[in-house]
Amino acid sequence: MKYLNLASGASYFASPATATEAAIQALQQGKTKYSEVAGTISLREAIAARYQTQASIKPEHILVTPGVKQALFNLFSVLITKGTDELLVPTPAWFGFHELMKYSKGKLVTIKTLSTEKYNLTPEALEAALNENTRILLLSNPANPTGRIYTRQELEALLAVAARYPNLYIISDEIYDLVTYGEPVTSLLSCQGKTDRCIVINGFSKSFAMSGWRIGYIVAADQVIAMCSDFQKSTFSGLSEFVQDGAKAALQFAADDLPAKLAILKSNRSILAGGLNQIPGLNFFHPDGAYYIFADFSAYLDCTTPTGEQFTTSIALCNFLKEKYKLELSPGDYFGAPGFSRLSFAIEEPDLKEAIIRLKTALASLVI
Repeated sequence: MKYLNLASGASYFASPATATEAAIQALQQGKTKYSEVAGTISLREAIAARYQTQASIKPEHILVTPGVKQALFNLFSVLITKGTDELLVPTPAWFGFHELMKYSKGKLVTIKTLSTEKYNLTPEALEAALNENTRILLLSNPANPTGRIYTRQELEALLAVAARYPNLYIISDEIYDLVTYGEPVTSLLSCQGKTDRCIVINGFSKSFAMSGWRIGYIVAADQVIAMCSDFQKSTFSGLSEFVQDGAKAALQFAADDLPAKLAILKSNRSILAGGLNQIPGLNFFHPDGAYYIFADFSAYLDCTTPTGEQFTTSIALCNFLKEKYKLELSPGDYFGAPGFSRLSFAIEEPDLKEAIIRLKTALASLVI
């Protein structure tokens, strides 16, 4: 039986050929020495250009980083400086935020959002969660694992609340912003009420299937970029120039590469949603972005397997699926939502259809 992985955060697509060719050409040209800490000017200009319809961004407001994790680590390191400082994150949220905060002086605080309310974060809920120690509000748009997208109106309402806290920074993780199935994502950079404390992080792993290239970036005001650049200079230094040349090509030829990928993902989303709708008691939010469905498996907990095994958590359920059916999902416990699981549909269509068959078979075998 072939192992099927619906837990991965990477898609199955190949990186854009234009990116690979540009990187190879750069290697052949000898671009293998130390690079500027901030990133090459040509890449930063290309990144600034991609936001030109939403905001006026200059290359000096951009820091190229070795992946979005490093972008976050840079920011957490320079903005969270005391043990009382708090990082505020709406959940469900990517488990990596928790992992990165293990190495921070501050602490992570969560705001729970509910599937029954379409994972809406209200201004009232945000106001109740903020205090004088809240240093960063971290939003994901589109969200991982839910695929929810914040509208302009929602973002601006949250910014209005944040404006009352002069020491608060707002970070918008927009790594999936080009993976959408309807209206485009509204960047925090384009919102009314945006201040110098508003920061966007983004990269190439998700939209461009370049996860192994390890390249991301921060868009922020001068002071924040200066602090993060100094931190990066002391730790990682600059990113390889040939990688940056590949990323620049990916941006320049995005219109040639992305539509075909999005068409496949949109079809796969329909296939997975259709399959899950046929499973009794399984509920989920229909994602507007990213390439996951976050489903509620609570109805299948407190069950007994055909061999008499029992489990009460989504972690145990996912272990059962992996061991008995060679089907891997990502447990919702890791995202702050026990009872749920994340399923990726960024896999090849035949494998996705087989995964649905196995999931149906496995759940039907349980004695509730």
